[in-house]
Amino acid sequence: MSINDLEFLHGAAFLRLLKGTSCISISYLSSIHPSLYLVKNTNQDSAILFKISRKPTSSWSFSFSSQEEMALTIFHQTYPDVKVFIVLICHRDGVCCLSEEQLWTILNPSEGLAKQRISVKRELRGSYYVKGTGRVPLERTIPQNNWPDVILSV
Repeated sequence: MSINDLEFLHGAAFLRLLKGTSCISISYLSSIHPSLYLVKNTNQDSAILFKISRKPTSSWSFSFSSQEEMALTIFHQTYPDVKVFIVLICHRDGVCCLSEEQLWTILNPSEGLAKQRISVKRELRGSYYVKGTGRVPLERTIPQNNWPDVILSV
């Protein structure tokens, strides 16, 4: 059986996550969504929802589905105290990780998550620039090296 893009890119993100800590457990929450994971470490539990762009170069576009919106609703009902991160895998370039709170600063909350889009752009050796619905930019750039430290130090 060959490795598909999803497995390949999830694996690369997980490898960086595993190298970032000595004590971690990962639970696959496939009953909620096929790209949702619960990560437990000594500091705190976090959830990660992977999104993948297969476009090889900047800028990368990500849209959200009704299944992802429902998955986050179910997750919050099941794990009300766990912080959620949206992990944007920008093909083979790297990982741009946003907290759910950051995500909602660039999306329109009155429209819900489904069918909203965000774009991620990165100059050579630069940080990620993230824009949401209506081209609303994130207030700060995301360093390329913030993954996985951002979820391990919560």
